[in-house]
Amino acid sequence: MQKLTSLLRRMYKARLAYLFLLPQIILLAVYSYYPAFSGLYHSFFEWDSTGREVFIGLNNFKELFQDKIFLNSFGVLLEIMIPRLIISVIVPLIVAELIFGVRSSRMKYFYRVMILLPMVAPGVVGTLIWKNIYDPNNGLMVSLCRLLGFVGPEQAIDWLGNPNLIIFSIIFMGFPWVGGTSVLVYMSGLTGISTEVIESSVLDGAGRIRRFFSIDLPSVMGQIKYFLVFGIIGGIQDYSTQIILTNGGPGFRTMVPGYYMFTQAFKADRMGYASAMGTVLFFLILIITIMTMKFVKSSE
Repeated sequence: MQKLTSLLRRMYKARLAYLFLLPQIILLAVYSYYPAFSGLYHSFFEWDSTGREVFIGLNNFKELFQDKIFLNSFGVLLEIMIPRLIISVIVPLIVAELIFGVRSSRMKYFYRVMILLPMVAPGVVGTLIWKNIYDPNNGLMVSLCRLLGFVGPEQAIDWLGNPNLIIFSIIFMGFPWVGGTSVLVYMSGLTGISTEVIESSVLDGAGRIRRFFSIDLPSVMGQIKYFLVFGIIGGIQDYSTQIILTNGGPGFRTMVPGYYMFTQAFKADRMGYASAMGTVLFFLILIITIMTMKFVKSSE
């Protein structure tokens, strides 16, 4: 009782701070927590956009784990997410290492600015640009293939309509995969390495590769964990490419769980069934995140 009284007294003394925080807490509860709990609640209902709710227990989940499209979408998700995750972790790290090795501080600043410039364009604009790059008749990709002699002068390549090319095309989007803050996040870890440690490694005769694996890589394991966790969460949730470019096709070749949930909610008007999908994805993300945090060790 004494601890509670002390807590209430401290809260009263800081009442102005709590008053300023109150709007943010209310908005967070309304726009972040309420939709999540609403989705969990409605996953046990047959629910549509008219507001009709019929409690059906676990029927949505039973149907879900018998839905071949939903189950197969996880295979598609892995095909797309794993290469993208590897690229998003490794390529920015290599570029950060290269910039970190530049001696001129002015050139380092120049490279950092150049890497941040692609952030100026919205993501949707970037995706639409890649749609033009993948134009089967006059796009940049088919023009390069014609120039290099891989296809004939008038031959078209349907990058987004060919089931054998579509996964590669999605993974290749964003090449060279370094625009944004990833490189700067890695550089923040590298610049935290003391100059004494680097000088000692030079005196011991360690080359760049040895120094990378013995000093640099352990120093950025926290950043790698960050990119793995948020890369997995973003990869499972993301379906922006499907909305803008493929609509899950050709056939169901690019149908990922997030986009299938979207189609069931807003095209098939099965909001309860889509809520069940969202609940499954939530627990899947939670389990994978916990495993990643447990097994990917950082220096801290």
